[in-house]
Amino acid sequence: MLVRRHSHDYNFLGDTETGVTMRWGATVDENPLRAPWPELADISISNHCSAGCAYCYRDSSANNSFMPLEDYCRVLDALTSPQWGSVFQVALGGGEPLEHPQLEEILRVTRDRGIIANFTTNAISLTADRARTIAPLVGAVAVSVSDLRAIRADKIRYLTDAGVRVNLHFILDAESITQATDLLRGRSNPLPDGVNAIVFLTYKPRGRANADRCLKPGAELDAFLCAVNEATCNAHVGFDACFVPLLMSRTNTVIDYVDSCECAFFSVYVDEQMNVRPCSFATGDRDKWNLHKNSMGEIWNFHFEAYRDQQIARQCQSECEQVGQCHGNCAYFSELQLCLTHTQGV
Repeated sequence: MLVRRHSHDYNFLGDTETGVTMRWGATVDENPLRAPWPELADISISNHCSAGCAYCYRDSSANNSFMPLEDYCRVLDALTSPQWGSVFQVALGGGEPLEHPQLEEILRVTRDRGIIANFTTNAISLTADRARTIAPLVGAVAVSVSDLRAIRADKIRYLTDAGVRVNLHFILDAESITQATDLLRGRSNPLPDGVNAIVFLTYKPRGRANADRCLKPGAELDAFLCAVNEATCNAHVGFDACFVPLLMSRTNTVIDYVDSCECAFFSVYVDEQMNVRPCSFATGDRDKWNLHKNSMGEIWNFHFEAYRDQQIARQCQSECEQVGQCHGNCAYFSELQLCLTHTQGV
């Protein structure tokens, strides 16, 4: 199914079968400032997880805090506009989605509404039978990993054998960056067969994630950025929006195919208590509104305007050639502003 949205300064096409999207402004040579309605929603369907990972930015635990199916349907209702229709896709997280007792029902109601559902998992509890059940209900599944030696090839095979597109979400921090560089340069063991892409996620100091493991300027980061330009990895390579300023300013990446931070401009985050924020890394009560008290239209078109204005004002006043295409410094973590650090070797 083809999803279309058109206005005088915003145009969007999305194919729900392939996940391919296109976006342009008043002309195909212009980028729109924002969407009149979210294209993507990042939804935490729980804060329950029994793994206890040290890098968990949500500090998830085995606390049984699940979003009920009824609330999830209310969220999808809220994300559907009479004028613009529903969001194009949702990214489900947690907590651990596979530990949610109603995950399959959640995926099914999403698919029934013509929305692409993707989710991120540690895959610990995944079985072959469950992979086959999930397969017709998802666009892709991302498996989180912070150490290439800990990849469970058997779990990935369950998904690929069932026909699921699998991406690896690799946590990029001060401890894992050497592994990541070796991976890009083809020095480490190849990724398991069937992996579509490895997506590097910038480590954020929130929850159980200690600030000491944040990426730091220096030779190791320089080497990684050089490896981005010369990648020979046996899968596609991607990055989260938090790393995009470095891609734009310090690598040969074609920026026409790179999106800067889309939070509150093209995407939105909803947690298991139906709180809405620009992104899942937003801290405290700042920029938070609840769907029990506010409509998504009010949040998106009015409450988020202050955040957008602040982000535009936060754009760099540097000599960087990409200043016009980058949404500027992160609103929540100063530790991520590595593109402004002058290092050598790139």
